Amino acid sequence: MTSLNNRQSPNFPIQLELPVMPQKIDPLKQMEEAIQSMLGLTWKTVLLQISPRSTKELMLQHGKLIALHDGEARIKVSSTPLLLMAIQKLPDVESAFRKAFGTTVKIRLEV
Repeated sequence: MTSLNNRQSPNFPIQLELPVMPQKIDPLKQMEEAIQSMLGLTWKTVLLQISPRSTKELMLQHGKLIALHDGEARIKVSSTPLLLMAIQKLPDVESAFRKAFGTTVKIRLEV
């Protein structure tokens, strides 16, 4: 007699099994990951709308949306010299948010 695990179906010659791993579920960590994912998606949407290209590249390489709350976006840049450059590009970033979401968003930059 052949056990079920040793039989191979002609349509499915390979059997796959998911490992059962007891894991403690951390709801706070899951929520943080979901928020980070949503911020990342929002930032990608804004980046698609940024022009000119120099502003887009600056924000793509050195900017990160870290918070979006009550009509205000907080964007972190990687250094103080880049912060000074980003300040000059604020109108482009504000315009991109307006194009992406149809509303005015106040931008706060930080290092």
